[in-house]
Amino acid sequence: MTEDPMRALCRFAARTTCAHLPEDVVRHAKHTLLDCMAVLIGGSGMDGIPAIADLVRDKGGKPETPLPFYGGRVPAAEAALAIGPMPRAMDCGDLHEEAGHVSEYIVASLLAATGLRSAVTGAEFLTALVIGQETLIRIGSAYRVISKAVKDNDCGGHYIFGAVAAVGSLLGFSQEELENAQGIARTMTQPHTMGIYAPATLMVRVHHGLVCQSAITACLLARRGITGPRQEVLTGPNGFLRTARWETDPDAIARGLGKDWTATQITSKGYSACYFSHSSIDGIIEQMRAHEFAAADIANVHIAVSTSGWRAVCEPTEKKWDPQTVPECQFSLPYAVATAAFDRRVFVQSYSDEARRRPEVRELMTRISAVEDPSVSDWGTRLTTTLRDGRVIATEHVYVKGHPKNPFSEQDFIDKFRMCLPFSVLPLEDSTADRMLQDVLALEKVDDVMAALLLPLTPED
Repeated sequence: MTEDPMRALCRFAARTTCAHLPEDVVRHAKHTLLDCMAVLIGGSGMDGIPAIADLVRDKGGKPETPLPFYGGRVPAAEAALAIGPMPRAMDCGDLHEEAGHVSEYIVASLLAATGLRSAVTGAEFLTALVIGQETLIRIGSAYRVISKAVKDNDCGGHYIFGAVAAVGSLLGFSQEELENAQGIARTMTQPHTMGIYAPATLMVRVHHGLVCQSAITACLLARRGITGPRQEVLTGPNGFLRTARWETDPDAIARGLGKDWTATQITSKGYSACYFSHSSIDGIIEQMRAHEFAAADIANVHIAVSTSGWRAVCEPTEKKWDPQTVPECQFSLPYAVATAAFDRRVFVQSYSDEARRRPEVRELMTRISAVEDPSVSDWGTRLTTTLRDGRVIATEHVYVKGHPKNPFSEQDFIDKFRMCLPFSVLPLEDSTADRMLQDVLALEKVDDVMAALLLPLTPED
């Protein structure tokens, strides 16, 4: 029997230190961390988050991890339940084009897990972050989440493996302990259907908290000697990849491990909306800029999207063309495009009560149509805009700003961080934000991550 690739991932995690990480990998990890802290701050008070924080505070327990924005200390796993939804709420966090969302799961789990140690250095945190990203991306890519799963109304169940790898690394787990923790995680996960996203509900973000909470629980169980089914975590008759109804690629999981860093292929978001809408948002904004027309000049817009995109932002059509709640609007292609046409941006303010009721946006949505076209690249779009003066503008868009082939600069990450600050549920002093920004960009020199990243966000009770 060949080795389950999870064993190779655990061996990699147990042996990797910050000294093993190439300079560009460390730099990219710090940028993804800054990005995740930005959207965590911006999403801290959005729908559902206060209710989860209240639940966690009411449950109480061992005071391990500070609860950012809401105060007090709670057990690490409970902190993960509350922190997990925060970076997802804005729908502006990063992702991998085949494995789906990445750093939101990893960073939230790691922040919560800092309460399980007396102090965590920045170098240890960065190492755990990269290990978690690599694990999640490699398994999600082997599962073919975007190219295969979403088209079959499945959105993967691999996220917990990345979170467990990160937390296990942070806690200094041996390979055997990591294998047990991942075996336990295998029994706690299952394929996640597109019911998480369509119709869109608060489970889009709450799901993240449940994953992060379960990841810490799996690690705590393994630390206390609880064993898991280590032989068939990913492959074999009982392995996770066996749940797929399409051909997977298990051989790719360990290929180039420790040499080819998939974490550097993470895409950063510039808009607060489902990423399947981003190419269309970019498209309408670029068309308006290049051809000098305004929203009032548009007669109609027709959008061809991939099958994966159609599943996420176009169906059920009755919800996508008449979204009411914030999650419904975040996952509505016509809402995103109409909003972009009027505002030249889609960000948190695009989902205020007033913004969601704007008659001009709602009217333009009625003149936006879409079609599922399997020939369109998974994240791309073909946009045909007809103007009232008779002009027809047809363009195709694939690599949005933030894609590895069209990446953010460090200044772009800094600008996004500052854009998110006004939406914090806990007002932050400029000096606090500046210090956090400096600490993240020099995290390898930080002695205590909790003091740098969590305590500045936590009110004193």
